[in-house]
Amino acid sequence: MARSSPAISRQSLRSLRLQVSVALALAAAACAFVASKSSSDELHGAYRDSARDILHTASGAFKRDHDPAALNLPVVLRNELRALIADHPELASASVYRARDASMVVSAGQRAGGPAESGMALEAMNSRDDTSAEVRDEGRHVEALVTPLEQDGRVAGALVLGYDLRPADALLSDRNQRVALVLGILLFSFTVFTSIVLSRGIFRPLDRLRLATQAVGAGNLATRLGWRRRDELGELSRDFDTMASDLEENNRRLEELAHRDPLTGLANHRRFQEMLSKELEYAHRDGRPLAVVILDIDDFKRINESRGHPFGDELLFSAAASLRSAMRGIAEVARLGGDEFGLVIADADGARALALSEAARTAVEAAVPLRGSLHCSAGIACYPQDARNASALLQLADGALAWAKDTGRGRSRRYDPEHVFVVTDEQREDFSELIAEPHAVQPVFQPIVALASGEPVGFEALARFEGAPALPPTWWFSQAHRFGLGGALEAEAVRVALATPERPPNCFLSVNLSPSALASPEVNGLLAGDLHGVVIEITEEEHVLDVPALQRHLDPLRSRGARIAVDDAGEGYAGLQQVMSMRADIIKLDRALVADVHSDPAKIALIGSLVHFARSTGASICAEGIETLDELRVLIHLGVAYGQGWALGRPTAPWPQVDTEAARICRDMRSEQLKIVPMSTKRTGASGG
Repeated sequence: MARSSPAISRQSLRSLRLQVSVALALAAAACAFVASKSSSDELHGAYRDSARDILHTASGAFKRDHDPAALNLPVVLRNELRALIADHPELASASVYRARDASMVVSAGQRAGGPAESGMALEAMNSRDDTSAEVRDEGRHVEALVTPLEQDGRVAGALVLGYDLRPADALLSDRNQRVALVLGILLFSFTVFTSIVLSRGIFRPLDRLRLATQAVGAGNLATRLGWRRRDELGELSRDFDTMASDLEENNRRLEELAHRDPLTGLANHRRFQEMLSKELEYAHRDGRPLAVVILDIDDFKRINESRGHPFGDELLFSAAASLRSAMRGIAEVARLGGDEFGLVIADADGARALALSEAARTAVEAAVPLRGSLHCSAGIACYPQDARNASALLQLADGALAWAKDTGRGRSRRYDPEHVFVVTDEQREDFSELIAEPHAVQPVFQPIVALASGEPVGFEALARFEGAPALPPTWWFSQAHRFGLGGALEAEAVRVALATPERPPNCFLSVNLSPSALASPEVNGLLAGDLHGVVIEITEEEHVLDVPALQRHLDPLRSRGARIAVDDAGEGYAGLQQVMSMRADIIKLDRALVADVHSDPAKIALIGSLVHFARSTGASICAEGIETLDELRVLIHLGVAYGQGWALGRPTAPWPQVDTEAARICRDMRSEQLKIVPMSTKRTGASGG
């Protein structure tokens, strides 16, 4: 703080207000001093002139009554001097000097004499003329007058009269003190008055002008002074107001150029972003919905190239005019670029946005000269259902527009995550927060049953989600992979399944993992320990392009005790060549092969072939989705080793029991001719499934 004081002091000293105030105060003080000094000098001169008059009068009276012969008679001469002082009481002293040696003969009154009087007497006797002077010596202050005295035509001596000026000095000093006090009060009053006048008349207007200049510099071009003064400052304020008005007008024109599309006159992309942000703020504040619509003229590039750019410009101008007219008072309209237009519709839910989007499309198609042969597509995204920020809404609306074009053009599409594969940062953040909540993933377990005995040999862990129970698990995992969170979500599902306590003895736990999740660090870290009693089911939603790379991820799991199952064989990408390349321990039949197998000879033949294939490769077959007892009987007859489905046991909290009737059927149909390979049998010792 101490270091900043000199800067503040220098700044204060540079203040024009301070400089002018100090200059005026100094000028007033100088004037007061000069006036006081001049007045004092004049009064002092007046006192001296009065003293001289008195001295001359007394000197004349002495010369009239003086007997020249008395110069040699000191007693007579002293009496004459005393009589003179008595007649002229203003005199302080009187003395007579002898001409021949300039020595004092006699004196009367106050103390007289001294070098000054002797010198004056000698000078007057030599010049034969009166001499006067102000004498200050030895505590005296007198006005002295020396008059030569003649005897027989020659100068015989000199009369020296003194007038005491000390009373006058005292009066003058007292007067000067009073004058100084009065002048000081007047000077202070003048300084204050002048400062007020200058502040109100000059400095305060200058401060307002400075603040107005700063406001204009900060971008507030509507700033005006509006002074009605008729002086120079008034002219300056009018010039300032004119300048600010010109700047505001020029800025308005620049803003118009910066926010308007020059071809169509609509708001441009930049202005559209600003309007969308503002409307989003209002919608968030008031809790109202909002919709963004992006329209695009279909095949505009072809039209532009075949008809020429002037025709294309005319088409865009007509489309913009028609769109503006149709949406006036309903939506904010802008040209986003090229043949793309944007709408911001306040207080519009999905249904209203779709209806207005169709109205806007119709207006564009009806406005151009190519009636019947021109079409327009539109994409819609809604706040807050689809996204909550401007960037995400535009991304989703653009994705919906692409969907509309891909599905025939000339239509409007509302954003649908099942058809529009656009990933926004907002979606990713929301999804991350959702799956990061405690207990977001809940495991349920479905029994895997040995069809030869009806006993459970394992359980498949299936994920259920607290955030939106109506959505299937496949939606959650597909969304997670879209957002780059697939590995993390699958690892969490495996973690909660493995952490479930009190699994029945001699039962394995089967967990589902996609090929991409196997390569994720989350899954690798989770499966780093002992994996005996764990089956890794490789889901078939993804196409395995690099089987050797997948095998490199599976081999370490096998080495730690895990067995590998191929999920949904016969559906998706699970071809026999891929099953063989992965060296699966368990081949799980897809539900599509199992459904109604009891009445479909083709399915019976295919499953029989897969059972034979599994036996020849040392794998086991597990049929998924067994929902009826008729399906169960056929699968047992075909020699399928394991099964799971609602007919055997539904997915529930740990650990569900096998359906009693289904278990009885399994036991009743046991045959010595069927050789079922137990799940606990090693691959090397398996006899087929």
